[in-house]
Amino acid sequence: MRFFSFLLVVVGLSGCSMVPALNGDAPSSRAPCADVVMDRAFLLHGEAKAGLALFYDERDDHRLFQSYYAGVDSVQIARSVGRCWDRRISHYNAMRNLEDANRQLIRVIRRNLPDGDTAGLVSVYREQSAELFQAN
Repeated sequence: MRFFSFLLVVVGLSGCSMVPALNGDAPSSRAPCADVVMDRAFLLHGEAKAGLALFYDERDDHRLFQSYYAGVDSVQIARSVGRCWDRRISHYNAMRNLEDANRQLIRVIRRNLPDGDTAGLVSVYREQSAELFQAN
């Protein structure tokens, strides 16, 4: 009986060594976050720059809107690096630099965005001018 219980304990312990969480084979640290977040933000910034360059080549407003939203998304993702557990001062500096670069890029994109519908303003002006001419 003692031999059987000893054998059961040995088999039980050797069976537990196959479980990665019990024998230390599982990664004990969390996955890196800040590097991945900043890489994604830089990728979106690159997409925004490429979209602006394609807009200048093709003169397609669709490219300009895609570029604008990629730049805005890049800023938002870069700001989310503050929620990462492994952030360092270098990530903070990269976030600030990327925010400044995106701010400048978004400013250029906004200058090239098409204006709103000006036909409404023309029709309002036409109606007001008709009233002026009828009053005279």
